[in-house]
Amino acid sequence: MQNIQIIKAKTPEDISMVRSIFLDYINFIEGYLDHSLDFQNTTEEFLNFPSVYKTLLLAKLNNNPVAACALKQLSDNACELKRLYCRPFGRGHKIGESLVIRAIKDAKKIGYKKMYLDTNKGLKHANSIYEDLKFKDTDSYYANPMADTRYMSLTL
Repeated sequence: MQNIQIIKAKTPEDISMVRSIFLDYINFIEGYLDHSLDFQNTTEEFLNFPSVYKTLLLAKLNNNPVAACALKQLSDNACELKRLYCRPFGRGHKIGESLVIRAIKDAKKIGYKKMYLDTNKGLKHANSIYEDLKFKDTDSYYANPMADTRYMSLTL
């Protein structure tokens, strides 16, 4: 039986694990898109990690860190779901969906009224998670030079 835990990353070790998973995400997504994410100020993000995030969530499978995501505050009432990523050996256990559900719950507790995210239209699995959780397409909410970006939001 697989033991899946989703925790708020607070200890230096857990924060370091989230950072490592986010760097895996950056490597994956830049390779997939054949485009740098530097327009998102990723250098500054990782130099000052985790200062840009309100909440870091870490998923462990049998006590091994496998996935993470974060909440970034956009305004007093709105946040952005960031960097959802599951390492290949953690896939197939609905960990991504569980992380997003937990992020939604945490965003509501904080008092946010709306959650935004961006994804690539070609990332079919991620898109299906967001659609299943009732995220809806929305207008762009930041400057992004990439043509296949899909912007979504959820009223909390």
